[in-house]
Amino acid sequence: MKLIAMIAALVLASPLAAQTFDVKLGGKTLGKLSYSAKGSDATLRSTLDSTPMGVFNGTFKGSSSAKGQFVGDSRSSRKQRVVTVDIAQGRATGVEITPAAEMTDLSDKSRVPAGVTDPVRIIGAFIGATGCPSSMRMYDGRRVVTLTPQAGREDGATLICPVSYKVVAGPGHLSPLGISNAKMELLYDTSSGAQSLQEIKVSSGVFRLRLLRRD
Repeated sequence: MKLIAMIAALVLASPLAAQTFDVKLGGKTLGKLSYSAKGSDATLRSTLDSTPMGVFNGTFKGSSSAKGQFVGDSRSSRKQRVVTVDIAQGRATGVEITPAAEMTDLSDKSRVPAGVTDPVRIIGAFIGATGCPSSMRMYDGRRVVTLTPQAGREDGATLICPVSYKVVAGPGHLSPLGISNAKMELLYDTSSGAQSLQEIKVSSGVFRLRLLRRD
């Protein structure tokens, strides 16, 4: 679930209205993901309530404040985890995780490389991008992920931006699957002259996920 919520490092210069995406696997809607920002404060929420056999059902709420604090609250029938990460000038300055059993080696701030940003800012960077987004390094308190865009291409009024998603330190996503590598595509509508994120595609092995904007 966290992979879905975290797909995808910039402090937004202006507020964005709330944007909601349907989360789809094949032709089935698994739930929804919503992002909203006001100034330099941003919030990301996801609800999955129709996953196969309910295995990955649950909720995630992530907030990123102007002070550089990320708080992520994951809840499901299997577990609950709250992560708090303080980031200053691209460096992790504090990490707290409850319960402590959910900590990893990368929950030690001294092990986290420089130049990281939190998952909520990643989604904000995708939504607020002009052209394809820049390369980013995401840290969620448990792992470090690199997101590396490739050259974009235009298909009519759609800009398509391929992105490589790779866990470079810490555990993979969706235990026990341990997903560490994924291919992403960001699809932007450019028909109005402005750029609007309409879809995020994520694939890893037989895993094929789509986030489709609904508003």
